[in-house]
Amino acid sequence: MTVQAPTRPKTPPARGPEPPPRSTRIMLCGFMFLAIAAAVLPPVFPAALPTMRVPMWYLLAALSGGLAVLLTARPATPRLVTLALGWLLVISTVLQAFVVGDLTAMFATWLTVPILALLAGQLRPRPRKALVAAHVVASACWVGIALTVAAISVVAMTTSDIETSRVSYDLMATFDITLLPWANFATILTGLALGITTSWGLIRYYWVAIKLTIAVGILFVAFGFLHDALERAAAEAEHLAAIGGTTAQLGSAADVACWGFGGSTLSLVAAVLLSLYKPGGKTRRGRRLLQGGRRSQQIQAVIADTRTIADDTVALTLQAAGDRALPRWQPGAHIDLVLPSGRVRQYSLYGDPADTGTYRVAVLREPDGRGGSTEIHDLPKGTNLDIRGPRNNFPLVEAATYLFIAGGIGITPFLPMIHRLHEAGADWRLIYRGRSLPTMAFADALTRQYPDRITLLPADTHPRPDLDDLLRNTLEGVAVYCCGPEELLTAMESAMAQCPHGTLHTERFAASNRAAETPNTPFEAELRRSGVVVRVPENRTLLSVIQDIDPTVDLSCEDGVCGSCATRVLAGIPEHRDDVLQADERDRVDIIYPCVSRARGARIVLDV
Repeated sequence: MTVQAPTRPKTPPARGPEPPPRSTRIMLCGFMFLAIAAAVLPPVFPAALPTMRVPMWYLLAALSGGLAVLLTARPATPRLVTLALGWLLVISTVLQAFVVGDLTAMFATWLTVPILALLAGQLRPRPRKALVAAHVVASACWVGIALTVAAISVVAMTTSDIETSRVSYDLMATFDITLLPWANFATILTGLALGITTSWGLIRYYWVAIKLTIAVGILFVAFGFLHDALERAAAEAEHLAAIGGTTAQLGSAADVACWGFGGSTLSLVAAVLLSLYKPGGKTRRGRRLLQGGRRSQQIQAVIADTRTIADDTVALTLQAAGDRALPRWQPGAHIDLVLPSGRVRQYSLYGDPADTGTYRVAVLREPDGRGGSTEIHDLPKGTNLDIRGPRNNFPLVEAATYLFIAGGIGITPFLPMIHRLHEAGADWRLIYRGRSLPTMAFADALTRQYPDRITLLPADTHPRPDLDDLLRNTLEGVAVYCCGPEELLTAMESAMAQCPHGTLHTERFAASNRAAETPNTPFEAELRRSGVVVRVPENRTLLSVIQDIDPTVDLSCEDGVCGSCATRVLAGIPEHRDDVLQADERDRVDIIYPCVSRARGARIVLDV
């Protein structure tokens, strides 16, 4: 048999982890029709720059429509291009709203910001932290301004001096038309972006849905009647001050303004408390989404082809039973194979991510392993098995340059990555080490296709690479990807001290010794949705105890490698012992992999 080269993508792939979902194109088309309607119909609100209103709406229609066409014709458009166009659409909408002065565009930002968030996809830790910081700052500003206005409204209502009351209402009106709208919209829009680009979602958890309802409700109250009531109260106070009246003569508008701003402020404080304590579990929709990612996603498949691609390595081509379409995947993803024996094993996908007809995996025979690889090598064409996934704990991130270091069969997840980067014109390099050249799968195909970017280092003819020197000479902003045996990964983690200007991304075949480095101590786990508190003794895993209560919690490897058992943490601090989280994610307190990880403390609260 000859080595089968990885399939080249049919369309120029994007440089990024995820192509935009179909909902993005739908929202873009909706915004385009909104922009055309706003340009053709008479304005609902008078604009500050009326001559610019219609041309700007046509520009927004062209931008949104053009981006929708681009994503439809070329779904794998480079992410940098789509994000640049998305930012241009958002900035143009903001200019239309706050410079041209069109309130319709102000509300239209509720469409453009989610569009940009969908184009960005799930954020990595650094940009996610930056977005969280922006949301926190915007929220703090909104609460602070609201508290100030509420305090002024109390002064206006309680003073006996009509002149003080007049000045107070003037101040409130000034705040209401200058600072409050900016703080309100900044908070809502950063919150929308945060929900879409993270696992929180917008209506997946009760506390997030309630926060969103509070924010939108305050906005509609403000535009619906509170602003008008404030203007009437200010006009009344000014009139009474001019004729020598008293505060007792102020009408009901003053009461509405006071209670309106006071109620809004209390609502904002409640939203802050919801963010801090995150009470409650998933909504009904959240539970449906959760169940959709569990065992119900198991797919019946058949081995369509099997061939030897290197010494002790076979490649399987898998098709869904009945020739149904398989879920799309992205470079770095893996699937679970549920073998005829009942064993479950994880293997990285290679080939064309856009191909929904087949999955391809490469399997190295490990005679001293647990039997899964040996079983797969003996499976003939036509064998039925089940597939779970795909899942991606090893995504391709945006970076200035890339260094891939593969050990043995660890080359597999890198194949679609380097094809995508090469088509996008990115700077990358691959160091590939194996026992010997005949055992190094895909080596011939890779060197033929990328002769200047591949360095092969078979152990029988080449010494070990000097990782310290290799990393020391990398460029600023490098993303270092490493996949292979534990010895290589451990050495890479130590050598990264020579590369403070880069980030390390690893994927393991098997669990490291991290789970055994810390002694087990008993703790309590509150399963919030199930309404029970369980004791996790030192001789049991958190996952096994959870499954006594909720057997639907997924499991696969049970070694902290595959990530299938990911569970949301509501309170408490997890002690991460898994090999799924990357080095810069190990301080996360919102997720735990309970097959190996435990609580750091006496109690942890989980969304189970």
